[in-house]
Amino acid sequence: MTRADHRQAGFTLIEVVVAVAIVALGMMAVFRVVHDTINNTAHLRDRSFATWIADNQLAEVRLGTELPSVDETEGEVEFANQSWRWQVTVSQTPVSDLRRIDVRVGRATDEEGAFLAEVSGFAGAVVMDTPPSGTLWTGSEGPPGDGNGDGDEDGDGDGQAPPRNQRPGTPGNQTGGEPP
Repeated sequence: MTRADHRQAGFTLIEVVVAVAIVALGMMAVFRVVHDTINNTAHLRDRSFATWIADNQLAEVRLGTELPSVDETEGEVEFANQSWRWQVTVSQTPVSDLRRIDVRVGRATDEEGAFLAEVSGFAGAVVMDTPPSGTLWTGSEGPPGDGNGDGDEDGDGDGQAPPRNQRPGTPGNQTGGEPP
């Protein structure tokens, strides 16, 4: 046998290097996609947190007992183990007793003027001056009806509810009057 007849089957060094380079490029692309997905998820989470904080600040301004003054305020809040900064801008609208409220929120570590969320709302004097509801939301507001406890709603004390779906002037109707 000659030396040429003893060739062994296998890959050359060049083929192995090319294959490793192709696999490395593919792995870099996969790592890049995973990295971008993680960053996008974190950014969306932070935007959701910022929106919640903005909604909370807007609700606090709206729940005040007086119409908010035209002004700009800012502050910081701790939320989800992070520090956040918020800015509330109250501006006058063309309606005299109505204010526009713009709330912007960003991470406290971000540069000044960088905000992740902005929420806008309105507050009016009519809403602010409305007294609180007398309804007890605990379910202990008393019996249904006209308030005298007899179970009817018409106040005649007969213990029966008024007839439903009757037109004025028909028999059995106690309101009287002519048909329409």
